[in-house]
Amino acid sequence: MAVSRLLVATLFAAGCAHHTGANGDDQPADGGTSTTGSDDAGTGSSQARVLTIAPLDPMMLVTGTPQTLGFTAALDGQALTNPVWSIEDVKLGLIDQTGMFKSLGYMAGTVKVSVRYGNYSASTTLHVQTKIVDNAGGLDAATLTNLDAGGTADASFKWLYPYDKTVFPRNIPSPFLQLAGGTTNAMRISVDVADFSYVGYYAGTTPAQAHLPDAVWKAAQSSAGGTDDFVVKATKMTGTAVTGPVAETWHIAQGNLKGSIYYNTYKSASTSTGAIMRLKPGSPATVMIGQCTVCHSVSADGSTVAAGINWSTNNPLDSGSFQLSTTNTAVQKFKDAEGRKFAFGALAPDGAMMITNGVPSSGPNPRGLAGPWTSGLVDTATGVSVAAPTFTAQVSYAQSPAFSPDGKHLAFSSGDAAAKKLSAMDVDWTTTPPTFGTMTTLRTVTTGVAAWPSYFPDGKGVVYHEGDRFDTVYGSNGGASYAEIKLVDTMDMSVHALAAMNGWMANGTDSYLPYGSAEENRRNYEPSVLPVPVGGYYWVMFTSRRAYGNTLAPGGTVAGTDNEWGGTVNGVETPSKRKKIWVAAIDLNYHGVGDPSHPAFYLDGQELDAGNMRAYASLDVCHPDGDTCESGADCCTGFCRETSTDTDGNPVLSCVEQPPGCSQIDETCQVDADCCDVTDGATCINNRCAGPAIF
Repeated sequence: MAVSRLLVATLFAAGCAHHTGANGDDQPADGGTSTTGSDDAGTGSSQARVLTIAPLDPMMLVTGTPQTLGFTAALDGQALTNPVWSIEDVKLGLIDQTGMFKSLGYMAGTVKVSVRYGNYSASTTLHVQTKIVDNAGGLDAATLTNLDAGGTADASFKWLYPYDKTVFPRNIPSPFLQLAGGTTNAMRISVDVADFSYVGYYAGTTPAQAHLPDAVWKAAQSSAGGTDDFVVKATKMTGTAVTGPVAETWHIAQGNLKGSIYYNTYKSASTSTGAIMRLKPGSPATVMIGQCTVCHSVSADGSTVAAGINWSTNNPLDSGSFQLSTTNTAVQKFKDAEGRKFAFGALAPDGAMMITNGVPSSGPNPRGLAGPWTSGLVDTATGVSVAAPTFTAQVSYAQSPAFSPDGKHLAFSSGDAAAKKLSAMDVDWTTTPPTFGTMTTLRTVTTGVAAWPSYFPDGKGVVYHEGDRFDTVYGSNGGASYAEIKLVDTMDMSVHALAAMNGWMANGTDSYLPYGSAEENRRNYEPSVLPVPVGGYYWVMFTSRRAYGNTLAPGGTVAGTDNEWGGTVNGVETPSKRKKIWVAAIDLNYHGVGDPSHPAFYLDGQELDAGNMRAYASLDVCHPDGDTCESGADCCTGFCRETSTDTDGNPVLSCVEQPPGCSQIDETCQVDADCCDVTDGATCINNRCAGPAIF
């Protein structure tokens, strides 16, 4: 459907003079204004020229199949047969040189359509609305009518997963919709966000589960602005009884998660022993390094992994470092017979140096480590100790240490204080040897430990695990291990409980998790922060033993998930399948905010039947000039720009040297003013332009 009006642009020229618009560069301004170049009306004469483009501000309705709309242009009433057509953004569709626009997929939104003829140009705005009705289950008309009407038959029908108010990035698969309640014979799922609307009718499943089609999920995400409510509703039918709709509201961050997530797995289908798995968001996890290589760390730039090798009851048998490549291969660059040397160390951002994890002879330690083993600075390529007297004079046992993404700060659990102090130091790498500043205390606990710190990209906030012990296990080191993820603001040392991320309501005492606090809360461990902000948020990966909808849950569809702690059979530990990796968004503007966190989502792509833990988020190894890229975060130069188009007219992005002008989101910057979108709230965080804070 298209609503057509006529755009009339009156252009004036005097003699053979060259005239430009207010912007001085022959570019069309918004709202259909035009610019003009030379005119052959004759010296001393003035002549009005009229450029027309039709339709003006049309509306296109997409109902499930690609739609087309033809544009035309005329100069002085004469149809133009060879103008140059273009669109500002190809996400919604493409336009050919006949003026025919064709929508792509189901995305809704607006796009600027421009036409140029010589030095004359004009533009208009195309509005695309999406309304899709999908009877995927082949339900009869009466069932559709009843589902549309709704009802209140089953009081137990409620959302189990995802959680209300979750924030999702754009490059993850459609979340697995899971709801409580009895028998379900048919379901209605609706999505409404901005100009996008979807209604899907599905055959029922018991328990109630549904997946949005990937194309629908992708289009709905792409149609959503950062502040738009993404409203999802579910209605079910059991026999003739109808229940629903029950609704949730999500938000979509305006960006894709960057890099990869590396985690330990146990009893996976890919390996009979422990391994380091690599998960690229949107893809299934693969074995990165096997042979029971665990207790790992990853450098912020994604170039280096350090880990224990061949895990044992007390200390790994060996340890080593591995060089990662742009093709995601891992080559061992150093191996040592001392298993504690590289287990759980703090890698510098470029992976060249590491502060080793200290292991005191008494007091809490991460499971599998026994001391004493003192902390120090080592070269990861050779294993040789590097002098750092300003560090060793202050610290004997830096447990679970971590550098900030810029390398200027180091945080750790103080083994010198029985892991009850979370400490930090500033670091200056420009001196020889590097200088570690005076140790400060970020947090002190009276019981348990403050451990596993990870810095935000701005270097001013640290998330950490505050719990009974370093571990996530039951039966080892004194029974069940409970913990929550918290945030300490290093600007004022205030501690934030991150209630929403951990599963608590705003009051901090009631649980929003569907099986309640006794089953799910205080089972959150080992956080790691993505080294760059994405879409107006920081992103925290963490281990959790919470239920996953009605899949990994009491009585869930995957066997062995009634017990969140796992068990021991014939002396062999069986990890719980409910030990999994989750991801949560944290607001960029967390300073002075009581709880800047949001409910977490399950990281798709990890194995359901494995015990997964200790996620470590990093960028991927950077690509040189000429390699394709998604954003500046992929490139060694820090800049990713359109360099060509493919056969369908889609832009091809490649890593390039720094171009003139401002930096786009994810590209290199020094100060906020370097960023193109600074007037819209973009900021320079850790030398990369970041999108504005959303809330």
